[in-house]
Amino acid sequence: MKSATARELRSRASSILESVQKGEEVIITLRGEPVAVIKSVKTIENQFTPVGFGIWKDRGDIQDINRWIDERRKERYRR
Repeated sequence: MKSATARELRSRASSILESVQKGEEVIITLRGEPVAVIKSVKTIENQFTPVGFGIWKDRGDIQDINRWIDERRKERYRR
């Protein structure tokens, strides 16, 4: 597993993302402490189901999270 600092991420984002695309995981550090892991969506695709998260996961009105978010956005951005 590779690691990169926050500064390296800002300056070499495309090359870091290319290595992630090839299947590598990259740990991002800030002031020497690991703060994030960047990994390909393909590796977690089977594990992730966007039904809701946290305290919202058991709400009956949020079965399709994308539709629910679109409805909330319509309320805010009417034209």
